[in-house]
Amino acid sequence: MNQPMDLGRLGIMDRNRTEQHSYSRETATRFVIDAVESTGAASRDDFDIDRIVTTAHAMVNDWDLHAMQPEAFWRIASSCIKQ
Repeated sequence: MNQPMDLGRLGIMDRNRTEQHSYSRETATRFVIDAVESTGAASRDDFDIDRIVTTAHAMVNDWDLHAMQPEAFWRIASSCIKQ
């Protein structure tokens, strides 16, 4: 249950990738947008994406948000829904 986010089945990431990645605020933002839009129930406009990225970055102290626990990510995202 406390596994890192495996979004490969949704086409968001591939854990078997062999190429090196350089993570940045931009890649973290792209990851967050892909994650929140992956279910089709919401769009990036429904969330404060910048706040999610900033909070998640502070939590993991890295721009690579792939290693976050799903529960932690969705807890952050749910607190950043625009009213």
